[in-house]
Amino acid sequence: MFIHEEADRALQRLSSESDRMADALVAMDSHSGHQLLRNATLTGLTKQRWAEACAAMTVLWEQFNQHRRMVELAKDMMDRRDLGSLTTLLTAPVVELNAQQLPIEQRSLTGPAIVTESITLAELVDRMKASYKAITEVLAAADTAWNTTIQQLDPLEMELRSVAALAASLGVDEPALAKVEAELAQIRELALSDPMALDAVKATLAASDASNSALTAPDRLARELAETKARLNRLASAKDTFDDWMARIEALLGEVSVAFEEARVAYATVMQKIASPGLPRLTEAVAPLRARLVELPELWRAGQWRELAASLEGLEGDATSALAEARTQLRLGTGLLDRRLELRGRLEAYRAKANRLGHAEDLHLAELHRVAHGVLYTSPCDLPAATRAVNRYQQALQDKRSGS
Repeated sequence: MFIHEEADRALQRLSSESDRMADALVAMDSHSGHQLLRNATLTGLTKQRWAEACAAMTVLWEQFNQHRRMVELAKDMMDRRDLGSLTTLLTAPVVELNAQQLPIEQRSLTGPAIVTESITLAELVDRMKASYKAITEVLAAADTAWNTTIQQLDPLEMELRSVAALAASLGVDEPALAKVEAELAQIRELALSDPMALDAVKATLAASDASNSALTAPDRLARELAETKARLNRLASAKDTFDDWMARIEALLGEVSVAFEEARVAYATVMQKIASPGLPRLTEAVAPLRARLVELPELWRAGQWRELAASLEGLEGDATSALAEARTQLRLGTGLLDRRLELRGRLEAYRAKANRLGHAEDLHLAELHRVAHGVLYTSPCDLPAATRAVNRYQQALQDKRSGS
């Protein structure tokens, strides 16, 4: 049993807790999400979750009333200094919940017709906290979904008008714009009746079709608009900066010609000086690319912007690839020639080192040097064999130094 001071502190905590509950419930009742849900004609997921929240809210208010009655009863006991009853009230399962009528087949002859659940005040508070959390999550989710969706729709609709104007200026038809317009109208309608469905679909929708297009999240429409605008900007660029495109591709083709010629010369040199180089044969690329370039002005004059944009981009991409390929061929060819020069330099460097170490008259080293020199200075040069010969000379010199 509580002593007087313990009972007084416990009662103060209980009373303060009840006051905080009252403040929290008033805030819940005036929450903007509550106002939205209470006044709207709801459908779908939002209707379902609001029905569950409403039922929980009714129970929560009833439980709060019980809690307040217990607080008043506890204060009365404290005033009468009935510490035994107060201790029981604060610690024992004195709160009766969930009264239920038992079906007749579940009753005994002398058993009760109604059963109740008894819990402590602390357990009551825990249940109220869990219920409050679940209710306010629904209110916040609906409010957030509503505000987020409405804030997204206005800029999306402005962007839609802008992109539609761009399409009209180019004289092209973009079916995607009509689809976006229809879905925006559906989202606005849905935002009024089932705002929480938007967030649910946004998290789970992998692909849209005719059956769920009304539930498409605004951010997906924003991406579709951005993609459509990018496509139209490509056409506008082909139309308005055609001369710049042509000049840029002309310059690129000039680079391809130079690189191809350098690669051709290097290829011929390698084929002459390196045995089995393994280089792929060069393919003439400049002439076919220039032939495609000549066809582009006719597309521009005919106003065939889609075809023109695709042709310009394709030609520039292919010319860039041809330039990269020619430069790669040049790098491969010169790399083989550079490898031969490197091996020659290494061989002479190790020979000079052998002379400095007093092995100039060593017959074994001289023979290894002669073989390596012969392979390196024979055309075409067998690079793998030359590499092995230089390595043998290098290893033999190292063995001499170590005394093996």
